[in-house]
Amino acid sequence: MSEVDLAGTRGRTGSADAALVLGLRQRRPEASAQLYDRFAPSLHRFALTRLGGDIGVAEDLVVETLADACRSITTFKPRRSSLSAWLFGIARRRVQMEIRRQRRRKTLPAAARVPMEAALETAAEGDLAADAGSRLDAQQKVAHLRAHLSDLEMEVLVFSCVEQLSAGEIGQLIGRSERAVHSILHRARTKARERLVGDDG
Repeated sequence: MSEVDLAGTRGRTGSADAALVLGLRQRRPEASAQLYDRFAPSLHRFALTRLGGDIGVAEDLVVETLADACRSITTFKPRRSSLSAWLFGIARRRVQMEIRRQRRRKTLPAAARVPMEAALETAAEGDLAADAGSRLDAQQKVAHLRAHLSDLEMEVLVFSCVEQLSAGEIGQLIGRSERAVHSILHRARTKARERLVGDDG
C-alpha cells in the first residue's frame, strides 16, 4: 500500500482499518484473524436476516465473504468506501446469489426464525421496530416485514437500522444516490410501521 493510499485509508476509515488493510495486503495471518473477529458478527447478522434465519447458510456465507476479501484486498479502494461497506458489498452479492439459487430450487428457509432483537437493540430511538417491540415478538416482526417489503427495502432497512451504515455507504452498496437511499428507507419504514400497527390493531 502506498503512503498516499494509507493516508486515505486513515482519513476514511480510521487508523485501525488502515493497519488491518496493510496487514491483509502483506498476508499476515493475524490480520485475517482480526478481520474475522471484527466483522464476522455484523456480516452474520446481515446474512441471517436476509436469508430468513438459515444459520448454516449464513455462517458459510460469512466465511466465504471474508475469504473473498482476503484474496481481493488489493482491489479495496479506501478513498471510495469504508472497509465495512466494502465487506458488506461482497456479502450482499453472495446473499443475492444464494437467494436466486434458493428461489430456483423453491426451498426458501422459513422467514419467521430471524432474530430481530439485534435490530431492536441497535435501531435509533423512535424507529418503527422499537415502537412495535413491546407488542410483537421479534420473529413475527420479521415474518411480516419480509412479506410486505421488497428485497431492496428490507436490505436498506437492515443496513441502516441494524448495521448503522450511512446513506452514502448504503448508496455505494446498492448503486443508488443518497437521496434515493433516504427515499427507500422512508418508504420501508412507512410500510413496515403501517403493517405492524395494523396487525397490532
